[in-house]
Amino acid sequence: MPMTIQQERARKKYITPKDFGEQFSISKAQVYKILARPEMQEAIIKMGTGCIRIDIDRAFEITQQIFR
Repeated sequence: MPMTIQQERARKKYITPKDFGEQFSISKAQVYKILARPEMQEAIIKMGTGCIRIDIDRAFEITQQIFR
């Protein structure tokens, strides 16, 4: 939950699965296995028919909960 009005207005940062994998030093196949989990569906944004982006902040929160 945002603490201030400024944080509410901040834009979310979306990245590609490739960038997500590079950030966490994991392979492309492992990225897609993680993204296939039901918990991660709220962090995925579909763009068109074959393109997805990941809300990096939400994905980071979810991965922390999963891999504790």
